[in-house]
Amino acid sequence: MHLSKLLQSSISDCWEERANKVLSNFNFSNPDEIDMYQICWKYGVKIKPLDMHFFDGEINGGIKAMSFPKEKGRRGVIYLLPNLDPLEKKVILAEEFCHCYSHHISQISSNDSLIAKTEAQAKRMAAYLLMPNKFLKNAYSAAEEEAVMISDIADYFVVSEEFAHYRLRLIFDRQVDGFGMVKGKLGSIEWIY
Repeated sequence: MHLSKLLQSSISDCWEERANKVLSNFNFSNPDEIDMYQICWKYGVKIKPLDMHFFDGEINGGIKAMSFPKEKGRRGVIYLLPNLDPLEKKVILAEEFCHCYSHHISQISSNDSLIAKTEAQAKRMAAYLLMPNKFLKNAYSAAEEEAVMISDIADYFVVSEEFAHYRLRLIFDRQVDGFGMVKGKLGSIEWIY
């Protein structure tokens, strides 16, 4: 696929539109400038430490964050487990922000189906928020000179490789491990393990 065709063919969905609306309130010129603490502050979303001792074993110990959206105003409170890996913290904080921004329900009283749906929506919006298409174009352009691997893409966006894979799957609907240019055409690389 020619690079110009790929750049024009990106079809946005409502979750990408929401992420772009959030990002439009900031002047981020590079992906490493996307600061979830700044975004949360701007939208009135408070971030507090999550104290697992508060739950007395009532909730699965695997919880790393919880969000409680307000009924109005795209605000809420995010409780975040301290001492998380910085990349993991960034992604989790983005997903929890997306719950506050887009969902006005408590998952505590929701059924499993609704919880799965809202989690998928928050992850999708977080992917668009942390890896916006306008910066992905730079990764495609860099592939004109030399192959760009998933580790390079993850480093560029300051996210995990797993999260970068997820974002690229939203675009290509398959596993993508990198990009390369051959005879003026951009191709994706998929490693066979």
